[in-house]
Amino acid sequence: MVAVDFYFESYAELGLQRYMVSDRPRTDAFAAAIKEALSGGETVIDVGTGSGLLAMLAAKAGAKKVYALDQSAVAAAARETVERNGMSETIEVINGNAADFQLMEPVDLIVSEWLGHFGFAETMLDDVIDCRDANLKEGGRMLPCGVELKLAPVDSHVLYVEEGPGFWKEPLHGIDFSHLERRELEQALAIKTTIPARDMIAEPQSLVKLDLAKASKEDVWQHGQLEFEIEEDRVLNGFAGWFVAELTPTVVLDTGPEQETTHWMQTYFAWEPTPVKKGERITLKYDLIRHPVERRSLLMSMTLKEKTYSFLVG
Repeated sequence: MVAVDFYFESYAELGLQRYMVSDRPRTDAFAAAIKEALSGGETVIDVGTGSGLLAMLAAKAGAKKVYALDQSAVAAAARETVERNGMSETIEVINGNAADFQLMEPVDLIVSEWLGHFGFAETMLDDVIDCRDANLKEGGRMLPCGVELKLAPVDSHVLYVEEGPGFWKEPLHGIDFSHLERRELEQALAIKTTIPARDMIAEPQSLVKLDLAKASKEDVWQHGQLEFEIEEDRVLNGFAGWFVAELTPTVVLDTGPEQETTHWMQTYFAWEPTPVKKGERITLKYDLIRHPVERRSLLMSMTLKEKTYSFLVG
């Protein structure tokens, strides 16, 4: 219970809210999508309203009524911002859990920026789905309406050798630390960082793809295998993961290495250096599961060439 309380209260920190709002690719994409999704007169729920930005964008786009939900104490700041901007008649800020929220009349649109590290860390999507099932009218819309998780093998000297497990290879002041490379790899901690597009050594493949009008809570947790064709002779020393959110049919928020950097960046999974050849096809088996103890984290188990790591993402 303490961990859950800490999660929600962390979002009351205005520095964190500023960090998200100032992410222009994120904010501009949601602004464009909300403007496209509303024609005027609709009712809207904003799940996890935070600063209240998305709720206010919905009001500006013509929504008749917006219910702005947040379980964090940041709801008080959002309410004040709504009042200062003269939107109190349209927007009702509610300090409560979206999973328990139910209106008498269903709404036209549910908007939520629920996306976390590697897309699904924080598991906020669970509450969004509960709110959708209780409140979205038949034929109503979700924003985002879809999300896809992607993965690609990489060869990154900076991330593996300079900032990762490969650092331990070289002696320091004549002291041998090389055994710590294997130990750090086995700790399998996924890192949020920026991965240069030039470090990708194969085309990315889709790991998970959801239609958020229909998806269940368990649809996120999938297992299977991906096949990659290596584009040049390199040394595979990790995988890059990221998400692509379809906000509306024409507005897409892509957090991949080839796009403008967002606050999500990408996720780096360090791997024991493995030489690969151009044209070689490699098969990666994966299992994406909820963390059995840490509710807001997930585990990504990957197996390549009989080597398996189970990465903590959170």
